[in-house]
Amino acid sequence: MHRPKTAVILAAGRGSRLNIKGLAKPLVPFLGIPLIERSIRGFLSFGIRNFIVVTGCNAKGVRAFLEQLEGKIGGINILCIFNRDWEAGNGTSFLTVSGCGLKEDFILSMCDHVFSQDLIGKILRSRPSKRGMCLLVDRRLHNPVIDRDDATKVILEMDNIKRIGKDLDDYDGYDTGLFVCSGEIFEDLKGFHGKAPITLSQIVEYLAKKGRVKGACIEKGFWADLDDKSAFDRAEKAFLKLLRGKGRDGPISRLLNRPISIRLTRLLINTPLTPNQISLTSFFMALAAAFFLTRGSYVWFAAGGIMAQMASIVDGCDGEIARIKWQQSSYGAWLDAVLDRYADAFLIAGITWHVANYRVVGNWGWVLGIMALIGSFLNSYTADKYDKWMEKQKKVQKIRIGRDVRMFLIFLFGIFYRPVELLIMLASLMHTENIRRMWRLRTA
Repeated sequence: MHRPKTAVILAAGRGSRLNIKGLAKPLVPFLGIPLIERSIRGFLSFGIRNFIVVTGCNAKGVRAFLEQLEGKIGGINILCIFNRDWEAGNGTSFLTVSGCGLKEDFILSMCDHVFSQDLIGKILRSRPSKRGMCLLVDRRLHNPVIDRDDATKVILEMDNIKRIGKDLDDYDGYDTGLFVCSGEIFEDLKGFHGKAPITLSQIVEYLAKKGRVKGACIEKGFWADLDDKSAFDRAEKAFLKLLRGKGRDGPISRLLNRPISIRLTRLLINTPLTPNQISLTSFFMALAAAFFLTRGSYVWFAAGGIMAQMASIVDGCDGEIARIKWQQSSYGAWLDAVLDRYADAFLIAGITWHVANYRVVGNWGWVLGIMALIGSFLNSYTADKYDKWMEKQKKVQKIRIGRDVRMFLIFLFGIFYRPVELLIMLASLMHTENIRRMWRLRTA
């Protein structure tokens, strides 16, 4: 499939409505990442490595930041173009790109618009009209993230955009600000003569009258136009809320851990902590919990249960920050999984040690511990294949028995000081779930 190899990002605006003094709009951080960097990393995740950034207000500062970013990421090319008429509207910034000699289709975006990965993928799969463009259109007229009074609306006729503007009374959707454009588009704009200020919407309307603007419609996915402080706040809350919908979350993660970890992530997002460092922090918390569980008193055992649950909550932050900051990596996911298995082993070993030394159960304490350990490890092993099968079948797991449940049981039985019952529960629940999965997958 042919995909654009270049992304054009309009980043010339002042951003006066954001009320952030001394900082150019492209450099304003959204959840810890400057807007212009977030745009670049979003497209980079789909293999786009050539970028044209149109600057205006505080062009030197933006250029300096992009030069550093180019060196930090490596393997990308960022061309900065200064638009002398940037105050005359974002349409002039787009027309400035005509001198770059683009011959193939390219992506067009505004730096103050943020998108989830699925929407970027959607526009990349779309094809523009010859000498025209294709605009991503949100058909959700009651999208709570969008300010309907300030949003740019569109009127559609089949797959073609007929009208665009902020003052349309009856409309079919919203302009998301994400386009794929034909490399020949500027040939058709030679006859365009707009009155200042020239907006991109005017250019789209001009092409629409010639039947050269398609609409790629969406009914789901996250995007936001960050024009002002209230839009920022709405978008941040909505973006963080998306993290609660992670498909493989168990009931404890969904109902208890995520609401807490998301709040913690919002605090950590502006720190230099990396996802891998957070994974290690969670692991060392679990090690501390395992040590507490080996001690021979209620206070220590309860402290171990509480610490284990805290480690489980922190363990959710690494993935959240990785997704928010575009820092996902296969190594990070693998490291997190390995550390989780080590943590599980130490925790169950700690409980087993406590039972064997401080409870009159004889060798049964070791037997229960070994059964709980085997069940927990196999539960993690069987989860990968089972989860993938459920996703392939497009089925939703109403109750997923996994690590979050194990950690919560350690917490719950810890504060009630029931170590023997805890091992029995872990062993029986994990093996029962493993057998259920094997039965469900027998014909897969």
